[in-house]
Amino acid sequence: MSEIILIFALLTTESSYKADVERPMAAVGDTIQFSFGAQGTWRVRTFAMDHDIHVYSIGTQNDNHSFSASEAEEHINKHYGDVLRKIYVIRFKSPASDAENARVLQENGLSGKLEVTPAGFAFYNPDRVKYKTQSTPK
Repeated sequence: MSEIILIFALLTTESSYKADVERPMAAVGDTIQFSFGAQGTWRVRTFAMDHDIHVYSIGTQNDNHSFSASEAEEHINKHYGDVLRKIYVIRFKSPASDAENARVLQENGLSGKLEVTPAGFAFYNPDRVKYKTQSTPK
């Protein structure tokens, strides 16, 4: 079992990357997330309107300059500060049961679901709907 640190921000917007639309959140907002684990560091961006997800590998723990948790929070504040609702820092074990992951979320006042992908990155799924890559970043 390994520990994953997930730093993520809930945003006050809901958007669609492929339709180039952003508006104030009605029910579920967009997220920006950083996953730190044994499989490396990942940046995850979700777009709530069409459940689109963009995932970027930032590197491994063995890189000369690995991206740190404090850099993740700085990045979120710098680039999303105007639409930032709240930042969360969650630590959990992987693999873990759905019940254990739900407990971790509940302790932080969150519903939704923690998902760990076969590639090794984790992300917070705020509405338990399937997210998949639907657009290519420009």
